[in-house]
Amino acid sequence: MILWPVFLYAETHYSFKGIHSRLKKKEPEILADAPHRVEPGHELPILILIKDAHLYPVQLNKILVELNQENRRKNYVFPFNHLMIDTNWWYEILKIPRNHFSGNVLVNVKIEYTVQGKLRLINNDNYAGTSHNPLQVYFARMPLPKKAGWYFGEFHCHTAYTSDQVEFGAPLKATAILARVLGLNFFCATDHSYDLDDLPDNYLKNDSELRKWRQFLNEVESLNRHSKDFIIIPGEEVSAGNAQNRNVHLLILNHRQFIPGDGDGAERWFRTRPALSIAEILDQLENHALAFAAHPEIRAPLLQWLLIRRGKWREIDYQHPRLNGLQIWNGSKEGLEEGLKSWIKLLLSGRKIFICGGNDAHGNFNRFRQIGLPFFTMRENFLHLFGKVRTGIHIADRLCLNNIIEAMQKGHMIVTNGPFMDITLFNQSGQQATIGQTLPGNQFKLKIECLSSEEFGPLTKLKIYFGDLSKHEEELFLEHNNFKELYHCFIEKNFLLPAQKCYLRAELESFNGTEFFYCYTNPIWVECA
Repeated sequence: MILWPVFLYAETHYSFKGIHSRLKKKEPEILADAPHRVEPGHELPILILIKDAHLYPVQLNKILVELNQENRRKNYVFPFNHLMIDTNWWYEILKIPRNHFSGNVLVNVKIEYTVQGKLRLINNDNYAGTSHNPLQVYFARMPLPKKAGWYFGEFHCHTAYTSDQVEFGAPLKATAILARVLGLNFFCATDHSYDLDDLPDNYLKNDSELRKWRQFLNEVESLNRHSKDFIIIPGEEVSAGNAQNRNVHLLILNHRQFIPGDGDGAERWFRTRPALSIAEILDQLENHALAFAAHPEIRAPLLQWLLIRRGKWREIDYQHPRLNGLQIWNGSKEGLEEGLKSWIKLLLSGRKIFICGGNDAHGNFNRFRQIGLPFFTMRENFLHLFGKVRTGIHIADRLCLNNIIEAMQKGHMIVTNGPFMDITLFNQSGQQATIGQTLPGNQFKLKIECLSSEEFGPLTKLKIYFGDLSKHEEELFLEHNNFKELYHCFIEKNFLLPAQKCYLRAELESFNGTEFFYCYTNPIWVECA
């Protein structure tokens, strides 16, 4: 029952008995990947990943990397001298100098190998049915726009611990290396609950001892212990039952105990009922754990709705007080507007609940390669790329796991795929509140700072919204679209607030000539004296 949508590297060796697979080869999966952008001061890392070589051993001969920008080219040869690879997982990261490249660059990775006595030469991957086109990398002249004390991360991604019949992710250590080059400071490793309970060497059988889960936690802890400026947040994407007893997804972060969820894992025929409801999961969470609804307003395709009981979050599902927030942005615009509406409705009901954004990336740092029609077709696009949509968090102290979790828990977060925005509110007594905090008073000064860059284009529109909790209405409080500077704006506004309880939140837009980019803040709440 291979019907769920996947955003991971494609696993092509699995097939049903009696069904021919056009995708299956007597070769391991071989692919090259690279970050879609490179921060200033970083070399370009090329991830070479070989999967299932224990089934189909290969000799890796050499790799040629070609960088092409208009009339400028650079070639790099990496000899591997017939290296024998016969393990389930193998990867190498090749480092390519920047060589003063800036802007968009095409990167073609030619891999020469020998399998079953035959010499092969491929471009970028050996999948059947993909374009094999060069990777596209943006060498940034300016870092991601942000202020001091802010850190960016990928909120929803899958790693090599998600590995099953149709998909697999990238190893944790490799993911951290490429994420850092993208300009990120953390990522949430949220592998599927129905993969984390598998035997380490057999994705079709569950493991009552949960060795894979324990290995995952131990590896995350080890990597964090040896890193000073990058943090991996351990988590799960748990399949949970909504109010209609259909399978929806819940991101659980920083929870030491495994939470089961296999209703939509397609591991057992006709066994699609959720293992636990949303409420049953939230009721058992440890105090230091966080819970966010994963892509809650994206509707399940019809076949998934029928055959693996997929559904979407319902209004009643958001009501549990232990739910910290909603991951409203999932790598594409699908479900974003609906997610914003659901969140605003919760805010106006009096809930202090927060938004975050991620990409549901399963590897896929540069291009999204997935199985289309099972066993027959592949699909490619540039959605759900790791780090494309980012969650920004503000930390006053040092970057560490506990401080990240605390910032998320308190809502010190913005969501962006480009520009940056920070808002601060001051009252008549000189007290101040930042994003996620609450401030008493009647007379206020609002300070707004916006940043962009040539990568994301000039600032085009700023909106501040006012939510009146007594009237349960939100209205536009301030709009600004006449920016004196292309990439920077600072605004101060004095005002009185008539409502007893309310909130302010902000949205920002930029445009680089071909694409619009957006930033959303969490609110600052006001309790009028």
